[in-house]
Amino acid sequence: MPDNLLRALVDLRDRQIQKARIQFGNRLAAIEQSADDPSVSDQRNVVDKWLIRFTDLEMELNKDIARAVKTEPIYESLSGLKGIGPLLSAKLIAMIDIERADTVSALWRYCGYGVVDGERERPTKGEKLHYNARLKTTLYLVASSFLKCNSPYREVYDDAKTFYQAGRPDWTKAHIHNAAMRKMIKVFLSHLWEAWRVIENLPVRGTYVHDRLNHDHEYKAEDFGW
Repeated sequence: MPDNLLRALVDLRDRQIQKARIQFGNRLAAIEQSADDPSVSDQRNVVDKWLIRFTDLEMELNKDIARAVKTEPIYESLSGLKGIGPLLSAKLIAMIDIERADTVSALWRYCGYGVVDGERERPTKGEKLHYNARLKTTLYLVASSFLKCNSPYREVYDDAKTFYQAGRPDWTKAHIHNAAMRKMIKVFLSHLWEAWRVIENLPVRGTYVHDRLNHDHEYKAEDFGW
């Protein structure tokens, strides 16, 4: 089960402290647009004080999260991956129950990367989401980090992008980028699922361990730092 302390710290940071810090930052930016108006001087001082306060709290929470996540068995494996630090690791660990994800396809769906009737699963108006929206956002940040730091997972993105550019001439650049990001995230999740379940002595179904691109390219976890 996800660690209760870690989940509490991550939720406090993301849902309250960071949210408040962003709100005060936006308010200060709005006040700065009226900097010539002497009547806003007191407002600026108060808002700036609380912006600093919430920024400090967020930084303190980051430190507590970094300490707490080190007690998680899967963290050692995650921390060895280029592009994933303590905070991203903590968010993944806090929001995923690896015991309930008995197949990688179940994990993909919970993360927002499932396939239903051969098509990418999309939100249905009036229905509750079948995935964790916060987790999907976190995984997009993970993928973006992989690209920025030139992680080994960039190979998956580049392979997929080349394939889609050649085979999907009707797709826009944004469509191709998003599809390649999706492929990269699913490969990463397949590696995470396998490594985590092995660590927790949970059964691993071999047919789902590796994700393939075009059914002829196997991405082995050990080639990516696992």
